[in-house]
Amino acid sequence: MLLDRQIKELKKINQEIKKAGYNITPIIVGKFALTIYTQGMYPSNMISLLFPDIPLLEKVLKNLGFEKMGDFFVKEDIVVEVSKNFELITEGVFNQIEADGEIINVISLEDLLIDMMKQCVEGDETVCDLIKMLIKSYYSALDFHSIFRKAKDKRAVKKFREFQKSLYN
Repeated sequence: MLLDRQIKELKKINQEIKKAGYNITPIIVGKFALTIYTQGMYPSNMISLLFPDIPLLEKVLKNLGFEKMGDFFVKEDIVVEVSKNFELITEGVFNQIEADGEIINVISLEDLLIDMMKQCVEGDETVCDLIKMLIKSYYSALDFHSIFRKAKDKRAVKKFREFQKSLYN
């Protein structure tokens, strides 16, 4: 299964970064974070990683046999994107999740939903449906106050309130 192989590669990446002296590991963002939160129900062939030392991350990927192709690193059917979405580091919150015996950093579900909502408010109904599914699945664990506070687009806040009410009112 692709997800198992992706997790194994993440473990190798994290181990190499720790060997280089870092106490932090990359943060999973984007669609692969969605894959993690849906436990593979929404598969993504691309792992998006956010890490403050981009040259080190790129060196680690090359040392692990990934080939750089444009903005991506490819090894067989595994694709890694080095994200440069740095506002997530300063404004975002991250969760630590255990996967196959390894602790991995994943963007918080609230921040992931806010990021996804950008596509939803622009009319992507598939993304809207995924947001509804995640809200329904994680409703009791979600910090809606944080979502409403961080969402900068008023249309996003309105949609979140609409989804929240439609699911549990």
